[in-house]
Amino acid sequence: MPRLKVECPDCGCRLLVDTKTGLVIRSESKKPDYSFESALEAITDRKAKADQRFSKVVDAEKRRHASLEDKFREALRSKDELEDPKRLWDLD
Repeated sequence: MPRLKVECPDCGCRLLVDTKTGLVIRSESKKPDYSFESALEAITDRKAKADQRFSKVVDAEKRRHASLEDKFREALRSKDELEDPKRLWDLD
């Protein structure tokens, strides 16, 4: 009984085919390339990157808020140094 080993181009499983009848005697499906552990690791990495990005944005927002607060305080201090605007009726 001559047999032929063939690999399916669609799913990648290995088939053992009887050449006289053309029947598949045995099929071995290909093992998946992924696992639960690799999926869990990918999710953990994605969460860590998201946390990192979030903390970066929070720090930037805090610095921005502090900068605006400093500018506001400086403006309050320097408002006394400004001259009063001249009124139009005083120009006569």
